[in-house]
Amino acid sequence: MQRTALALAAASLMLLQTTAPAQAAAKPAAKQAQASAAGTQVWDLSQLYASDAAWDAERLALLAELPKIKALQGTLGQSAQSLRAGLDQISALRLRLNRLQSYAAQKADENTQHSDNQARRQLADAVGNQFGEAASFVSAEVGAMASVKVEAYLAAEPGLAKHRQGLRTMLRLAEHTLSPKEEALLAGAADPLQQPGAIYGLLTNADLPWPKIKIRGKEVVLDQEQYTAYRSDADPKVREQVFKAFWPVYKAYERTLGAVYAANLRGTVFMARARNYPSSVAMAQGSDNIPEAVYRSLVQEANAGLPTLHRYLKLRSQVLGLKKPGYQDMYVPLAKPSGEYSQAEAERLTLAALQPLGAEYTGKLAAAFKQNWMHSVPQRGKVSGAYMNGAAYDVHPFLLMSYNGDYLGMSTLAHEWGHAMHSVYSNANQPFETADYSTFIAEIPSTANELLLADYMIANAKTREEKIFALSQQLENIRSTFFRQAMFAEFELASHEAVEKGEAVTGESLSQIYLDLLKRYHGDAQNVVKIDPLYGIEWAYIPHFYRDFYVYQYATCVSAAAFFAEGIGQGDTALRERYFTLLKSGSSADAYALTKAAGLDLATPEPYRALLRRMNRAIDQLETLLAKK
Repeated sequence: MQRTALALAAASLMLLQTTAPAQAAAKPAAKQAQASAAGTQVWDLSQLYASDAAWDAERLALLAELPKIKALQGTLGQSAQSLRAGLDQISALRLRLNRLQSYAAQKADENTQHSDNQARRQLADAVGNQFGEAASFVSAEVGAMASVKVEAYLAAEPGLAKHRQGLRTMLRLAEHTLSPKEEALLAGAADPLQQPGAIYGLLTNADLPWPKIKIRGKEVVLDQEQYTAYRSDADPKVREQVFKAFWPVYKAYERTLGAVYAANLRGTVFMARARNYPSSVAMAQGSDNIPEAVYRSLVQEANAGLPTLHRYLKLRSQVLGLKKPGYQDMYVPLAKPSGEYSQAEAERLTLAALQPLGAEYTGKLAAAFKQNWMHSVPQRGKVSGAYMNGAAYDVHPFLLMSYNGDYLGMSTLAHEWGHAMHSVYSNANQPFETADYSTFIAEIPSTANELLLADYMIANAKTREEKIFALSQQLENIRSTFFRQAMFAEFELASHEAVEKGEAVTGESLSQIYLDLLKRYHGDAQNVVKIDPLYGIEWAYIPHFYRDFYVYQYATCVSAAAFFAEGIGQGDTALRERYFTLLKSGSSADAYALTKAAGLDLATPEPYRALLRRMNRAIDQLETLLAKK
């Protein structure tokens, strides 16, 4: 997904990725081949640049333009025309930078073991950082203008209309904006502050020594993809074997991974203090003008809803016949799916499920499926997870996942294409300057697609077993997207606050924080699900923690998505219009204001309680089906 345009220059392309809460990962080779039958498998990056040489020529051309950006300093406030000309020049260069970084990041993600691609990504980030330094004066210069002056310029110069939201945001953030010299210094610090995330990515994707285990006589290299594939195995002994072999790898590197994440935390706390924010979370929320009450309400309501989660977990254990359920049993499905889905089948079912969104939406999506926008074939060295990168405004979105043919893979496909269609609608209706959108909104259309798919699969199940499976998948979606992400949000809050209080932060202390949360959320004390202390290291498996205070928005967005999916699925055309207004709005206004205009206030308990009611209804349905013999 895209980030705020004004911040993009100083951000790594890592910050442009959105990963489904439970990613689809690669299965054994035979199943990969079966799942990959038909459908577009590999993206076409030549639509960005014809060759690596063309990319490098553009990199050098961008570097040559940076002095022109620096030369604008001191001119923006001279007149409405000079403000428009300066912002237009910066914006045009930023658009080109987005494309440059997109190509480099996606080439690197195809194969994390390819050193040339990793080097190109570093070069792209370096250009972004230098651009950030060159343009770092803008916020300070605009912030120093009186609001009355800026509004007068907006009224006098129609060409400034596309910059209105950005200008007003800079004025709002003036109290957190430093002098031009200090801003340049902070912009220069962007590169070293990004290094913990880069180190983490290389260590966990390319360098960890994965164990070899035998599963039913077959030797398996238990890397991240194979862990994801086998953790849902029907045999409880296999699940336990997989967990006991996989997590010690992370545990062995607990000190190093702890030091890397602690460096990330300290960098965030440093930046918050430098910008005069009372806390890291206040800085994260403040940039998008989201009330901190949203974050706090989510955590509060997730904890209040734990009895509903425990009710579901107890039902899972009952269905699976588990006398002593453990964390290793969290991913096994309650019912056997009817079969696997080729990518073409997944696309067809997604289109059918999204019919309530209207013919225009499904028509655009069907056409996009036929293009080379997505890299979905599993391959060694490919970055784990799934994301949509919508930064190349003047091309189209690009998507990455490893499609493996199961229901989760299909759901992830629907999720990521929800992001892509959001960018398609936003780009078509907004200028580049406001076509990006906040993460606070980004996960609404993606998760709404998942819920509509789940509703469709439940309604069209041909057998009792299929309906049980579809209901359980919907419940798993809510568990992983609401409760699991809320638990992550609590972990982030606790770990950042520890640094802010001056406490020592180590791999061991982070594992203890995470273990305590795992136990509370899974009802360890009530014997709902027992948590082995080893699994406290799971925090080190979550790459999203290097995107500070990002994951909570999955939980807020699934609550919003449930609201839209239910109403639109029932034929509420007025709600559908408000939904598409939201998709078309980009960042033309503050994200919180846009969601309120669509009928939601995520700073109040009600959206979360509505989601819990949906979860309880699904549990009721499942219990009724299970009672029938």
